[in-house]
Amino acid sequence: MKRFLLILLLLPISLCYAEPAVPGTILTFYITDINLSTDHRAVMTIPTSGLVDFTINGVPVSGPGTMIETGIDTGTFQIQLTLPDSVNGQPLQNGDVVLMTYHQQADYSGHPTTQTQSKVLTSTPSSPVSSSTSNVRIGNYFKLSIYAPDYNLDSFRPDDIPLDMVEFHMGGVQTTLADPAFQTNPYTLRETGPDTNMFETTVKLPTSVDGFPVELGSTIEFRFDDHAFPSSVFVTVGSMGGIVQQNTVSHMVAPLLTVHATNSQGTDVNYANSTILYGYKSPICSPSSGSFFGMGKTTVTCSARDQNGNSVIKSFVVNVIPIQSQIPSWVKKTVGYWCGGDIDDTQLQSTLKYLASTSVIIISSDSENLGQTPDKTMLCQWVSGQVSDLDVAKSIYLLSR
Repeated sequence: MKRFLLILLLLPISLCYAEPAVPGTILTFYITDINLSTDHRAVMTIPTSGLVDFTINGVPVSGPGTMIETGIDTGTFQIQLTLPDSVNGQPLQNGDVVLMTYHQQADYSGHPTTQTQSKVLTSTPSSPVSSSTSNVRIGNYFKLSIYAPDYNLDSFRPDDIPLDMVEFHMGGVQTTLADPAFQTNPYTLRETGPDTNMFETTVKLPTSVDGFPVELGSTIEFRFDDHAFPSSVFVTVGSMGGIVQQNTVSHMVAPLLTVHATNSQGTDVNYANSTILYGYKSPICSPSSGSFFGMGKTTVTCSARDQNGNSVIKSFVVNVIPIQSQIPSWVKKTVGYWCGGDIDDTQLQSTLKYLASTSVIIISSDSENLGQTPDKTMLCQWVSGQVSDLDVAKSIYLLSR
């Protein structure tokens, strides 16, 4: 008798919860009836026909065909209703009431009875993901909150959302809250109470993520990776109460690095040997040196330490421009001296090599013509204006090899 009396006390006659008035939202109800649990060694699935009815504002709506026991021999069954697009041609609205009615075949006294649970529909928060503050100091904790009714699986106990469902974005750095760089309490997104639909955790903002320092003044994004309702919250890395955090991370912007494409798509750029990173130790860059860069401008972000050992983020832009076949007009004078015999082949070649190495002359190369003897007649005709720059470009390229 005591066992059945306890079960009766756990059965809610009428409970009212707020749920989003969004078609396709899944509402979860629980029915406790030990009489339905007849197989004490397995999780049971029970047909709902004749046992469970659903209405919205008193209008009958179709419900699921089965309900599933929450565990072996628990006597508690979960039933989930997917909200329809409309009821009697009317869209769902705030204040609509969803009523689940369970026709219990026999209570503890052996008599049939009716149990109901209701949920009131309301609007979803404008941003399911929120932060306790929009400005967080490095090393400080802040609270991250998520409204996620789909993850409220148990109306009697708080549920959890795994940390790897929350993405962290900082520039080109992407990871999740499950990354060891983050300290969270608890180590999950824990529902704030039974059936609240609100999940929270406190997060300590780290000094670096994946080797990249968290930069003072930057904006970071926490994105809830939910396919039904993906959403984000943005937090600025700064200071509380106007106190600026000094000597944490400095930010420097390097000059533009311009390179010429080797084909119509772009070129591989090896910036590691250039002066762009001079004075920085063990830089970790994205995209990495030697990567293929497409036509146009691409921002490279590097995490490194300066000569004083301070963490820095260095950003610069690689600008890939098309190959040109335009030759400065004054180069004609140099070639003219060669045509007139004033300078020999070696002197001309040395001059052109220097001009090519300093990018004064930018011309297309044709691998099929490498090794061929340059056409002196064409070069001299070019000096006199009888041949265009484009026609003579290959010969100048051969001389500069």
